[in-house]
Amino acid sequence: MKWIYYLHQNGDLIGKNPIAVANAASYFDSPFVKKVWWIETNERKTLWTMVLEALALGARIDRVKECAEKNKCDKADSIEMLVRIKPNDLLRKGITIFIKEILNEDVEKYWEECRALGDKGE
Repeated sequence: MKWIYYLHQNGDLIGKNPIAVANAASYFDSPFVKKVWWIETNERKTLWTMVLEALALGARIDRVKECAEKNKCDKADSIEMLVRIKPNDLLRKGITIFIKEILNEDVEKYWEECRALGDKGE
């Protein structure tokens, strides 16, 4: 299913059904909109990219956490995501915030666990 999220300059991460904005080409043309993501909910890559970029761009933690929980973006899924998404600076910043604020884990410990999994060939 397609869905649209946008980051408001006040930090709100807002989801919209594409049907609601289909006839308004300029709906997101606003100085209040920092970024827009078109999500395919069955494609985890698009969802994870949005979650991590939104965090890196200053989205409110509570709103991202709500979205992450709804879409089962948990620790196990985050490790799977690491294998599938090519990192860039924005995604790196976002995953650090995700680990600290959403997973409530120590960043170094998280990466140690990931390295251990990689060493096992998992």
